[in-house]
Order: sequence, then structure tokens, then C-alpha cells
Amino acid sequence: MITRNLIRLYVGCPTKFMRMSKPEVEIVLCIPGPWSDRSELVERIVKDSGGYIFAGMVLMNIETQEGFELQFESPDERMLVAFEAAGPHWTGTPEMERIASHKSVVYLISKGGSIEAAHSIMEAANGLLKSGGLAVKVESTGLAHPPADWDEQCKYNYLFKSHSSYVVYITSEQVYSCGMHNFGLQDAIVDSSESENPSELLRAFTYYLLSESPEIYSGQTFSVDASAPVYRIVAHPSINYGEGSLFNNPFGTWKLQAC
Repeated sequence: MITRNLIRLYVGCPTKFMRMSKPEVEIVLCIPGPWSDRSELVERIVKDSGGYIFAGMVLMNIETQEGFELQFESPDERMLVAFEAAGPHWTGTPEMERIASHKSVVYLISKGGSIEAAHSIMEAANGLLKSGGLAVKVESTGLAHPPADWDEQCKYNYLFKSHSSYVVYITSEQVYSCGMHNFGLQDAIVDSSESENPSELLRAFTYYLLSESPEIYSGQTFSVDASAPVYRIVAHPSINYGEGSLFNNPFGTWKLQAC
């Protein structure tokens, strides 16, 4: 865990990064399962989810009365390929192979854009995993997780383990994060040539944004510790994944530039 004393922000001629109103973000989670029909899913949720019920198109937490849209769909022959692409680190495992035999798919949908919303839908998805779900793919990031990993991430959300649930790093001439919009936060980008390990640099910076909720200004500088390289933080256009893409971040992006 990165704590405040390991991250330093050096302020220099800051210009505040402004937005007029908070954009809307939708979190969509895909969960293939063994349920032969909707009735079986309803029964398993009541029995095993740990406090949820499914009625109409709503999955509801009985204790908090919080509801999530839940769509029940037929099996999809492309599901295994999609999960392998989104979860290459666990491709070939028994957990991944079980997805090939799924009998149905559910899509859990909720308004995102805040840490609380991102954590709540994670818990709801974990209830579906306890009810027989085979894995979770975050459609609003493109990252897939086996059940044990997702359960651990939920268990340690108070330590912001959810960072690894939602945020992925794409590498090319530039390295950039995708997924921070699920929390209502900016993503980050850095030129590959400006860091020995740009993915880890962005991982530290985006984790800091999530765990510490700092007020960032364009013009501040950032370093992972006192002896590490220093980067200037500047506002940067968000990556455009195409109109209507769930990957798009309406909150903006910070670029780290080596000083």
C-alpha cells in the first residue's frame, strides 16, 4: 500500500483543472454463470448471495435497499475469447476454462463515477459469484477477474484494492491508464521514454488519486518518493475510444511530464 509519506506533490505555479458539472458514468459488469434459466438464478441468489434478491430487472441488497439493474442473457459462444483477452494473466487456468461451459450470462449495471458506487456494485457482483457466477469482466474497463481475486478485492476495498479491479494500463509510444472514470477520477498518461517503468509510475499516481483524494492542480509536480524522478502534472485530453464507448473518461486525464 502506498501511503501519503511515500508520495510527494511539489507545487509550482498551479492552474486548477476545472469542470463545470459532474458527468455521468455507467459501470457494467459481465458475469457468465451455470444458470440454465432465470428461475434457477433467482433461487441461487436467494440461497447463496449473502443478502440479495432478484426481481424484475433489479438485483437488490436486502439490508441497504440499494438496487442494480441486472440483465439475464443466453450463453454467448464468444465469452471465453472475450475473457481471455481481458484477463491474459489467468488464461489457461481451471477458472478460465470453466467459462467455456457457461449456460447464461448476466450484466450488472449501475451508475458509477464515485468510489462508493464502484465499491457497491463490486459487492453486488460478488454476491452473484457466490451464487454460482464464474468470473467478472469489467465492461467499462476491459479487465477480467477470477472469483477468488474478485472476492479478495472486495474484502480489502477499505485499502482500495478496487484499484486493481477497475484500472488497466495500455502500452505503446505512450502509456495510459483506463478505468479511473469508474471512481469519478481522471486517468493518467506518460510518454514511454520518460520513465524506466511507465506502467508502475502511472500505477502509483492513479492509486494515489484514489486512496488519498488529493486536490490536484495543473502545474504541480509528483514523485513516488524523495529520491525518485520528478514529473510535472498537466491537464491532457482524454483518450477517445469512440463514441459511446464505456472506456471513455469524461473527467479528463493528467499527463506526467519529466522535469
